[in-house]
Amino acid sequence: MAQEKLWIFGCGDLGARLALQLNREAYSVNGVRRNPLVALATKRRADVVNWRRGDATKPEDVQGLLAEGADVILATFTPDEHTQSGYHRAYIDTATALAEVLPNLPRPPRLLIWVSSTRVYGQCGDQMLDERAPPQPSGFQGDILLAAEEIIRNAVPTTCVVRFAGIYGPGRDRLLSQVRAGRCAPPQPPQFSNRIHVDDAIGFLIHLMEQHRGGWSPEQLYIGADCMPVPMHELQQWLVKAMGYTSAHLREFVQTSERRSKKLSNKRMLETGYQLKYPDYRSGYSALLESER
Repeated sequence: MAQEKLWIFGCGDLGARLALQLNREAYSVNGVRRNPLVALATKRRADVVNWRRGDATKPEDVQGLLAEGADVILATFTPDEHTQSGYHRAYIDTATALAEVLPNLPRPPRLLIWVSSTRVYGQCGDQMLDERAPPQPSGFQGDILLAAEEIIRNAVPTTCVVRFAGIYGPGRDRLLSQVRAGRCAPPQPPQFSNRIHVDDAIGFLIHLMEQHRGGWSPEQLYIGADCMPVPMHELQQWLVKAMGYTSAHLREFVQTSERRSKKLSNKRMLETGYQLKYPDYRSGYSALLESER
């Protein structure tokens, strides 16, 4: 097969990591950022990513970039500030610009993957939620993420939305920092957490790209999570032991909203044939802790 052009809009940590894992003979990678010099200054691999300047909230910028042709588009936007306006710019404005430009290209991309979040599920309780469960956002973040999904859903003939649970891994160690500080969630009521290792988040996106390249048609929506929703307190207690602390180390309870407690099913993801490298928090965090030693 001929080399294909992959465009990663909002190319940050996830996009740069993904580019490192791709077959360079199969894909040429263009990473779009408003200021690509930031990526270069942080040593984002210029030998793997062709960094391009562009503002994905502006249709004219998107049009100018994609005039060179695109086979696959991966949208991995993150807000520059955690405010309602920041989320609107990062998701609504970019989805609107892409949805305006992509259908009018001379040759639309064969695949668009839009990275979203399980934050659209504001439900709580013991029921296992899958892609058929109606989203019930519980804040402006989930509302905006869901609205952006609706805008982008029919941008190209094959548009796929992936709602990732909490991504962790090297450089994404907020939970480890909390445990080191002795902070934890209360044991009751259980506050279930859903997670996915960054290597599996990247692996699943590449899996979708490669499967579609071979003629397979993906579903329009996937939940990206590992196989084991776990109460946060249980996870933190396990981390305390794995990190070599005594059980008395966790001394400060951090109250979080009960709305955050939900269980998510990854059955549809696994039915694509993707095999998780880290199917649960034990294998994933063990690898992360080992890499820090």
